[in-house]
Amino acid sequence: MSSKDPNADSPASISPALATHPNRGPLIAIGGAEDKLGDRAILRLVVERAGGKNAKIAIFPTASSIPNEMAPLYEKIFRSFGAAAETVWVDSRSDGEDPKKLAQVKDATAIFFTGGAQGRIVTLIGGTPMAQAVRRAYRAGAVVAGTSAGASVICDHMIAQGRKAYAPRRRNITMAPGLGLTKRLVIDQHFAQRHRIGRLFTAVALNPFLLGVGIDEDTAIILEPTNLIHVFGAGTVTVIDGAKILYTDIHETSSEAEPAALLGVQVHVLTHACTFDIDARKPGWPAPLARQVLPPRPARRRTRAAEPVPAPPPSQTEQEEEDT
Repeated sequence: MSSKDPNADSPASISPALATHPNRGPLIAIGGAEDKLGDRAILRLVVERAGGKNAKIAIFPTASSIPNEMAPLYEKIFRSFGAAAETVWVDSRSDGEDPKKLAQVKDATAIFFTGGAQGRIVTLIGGTPMAQAVRRAYRAGAVVAGTSAGASVICDHMIAQGRKAYAPRRRNITMAPGLGLTKRLVIDQHFAQRHRIGRLFTAVALNPFLLGVGIDEDTAIILEPTNLIHVFGAGTVTVIDGAKILYTDIHETSSEAEPAALLGVQVHVLTHACTFDIDARKPGWPAPLARQVLPPRPARRRTRAAEPVPAPPPSQTEQEEEDT
């Protein structure tokens, strides 16, 4: 079997999204628990895509229940890569109208949402001038990145809360509007670690137009302006495509707890440097090393049972149990 990248030699084409917003930036969605103590490859990638040492990163710890710990942690990490980083404090909806805070977003080359509870982000920012400022910055070329809850919220359709499951059931999820930076995906995070495939099956069964994207911890997707997804990181990204569903009875089950049939759905499991073309709904495998777009796969973090590694202090640990 050839290892040639099926996307490498395809004729150049302009996606509808690129034609509508030709200058838009990339979206970087991180599955949570990204490395913050080692080489920090994913966070380094955010800085690189935002301009390297010329990057100006606006950090939103809005989702977190411990924002006073999370904000300085990310500021320190981004600054260690040479970027300028400052926190945008949104503690009430009126903050989303503050001209000084809006200017922070306007001047940023990247906007970063921390983990926590995605409901906090849309409750405090949704429908405010701040949400408009984020979308405007993205369409003008700024990187928008988010980890954990911050990854889910970038979508137009968002899993607001749910429960771990394998089978699709109506009770698995509650959907809500997100920030609307992409209308083609629904993203779930901590995917393998928290057994969330049933949540994503349910979301796609209810919305077959959407591509379900489940991102493992310490793993990210980069959604390019061309609607091509690149996978980066130590884990996997599961893509659930419902465009060719033959049958589902999810709207007809007698109770929300009853499992639903879901026939004909396509499931792809992608690893580092794999791609997925959203417009063609087609996966791609890594090109030869000389032609790869992404840096080498980050090393997987390991601990040896005989030599346990002490847990980092609370200020170095992201509190993500709230992510829903």
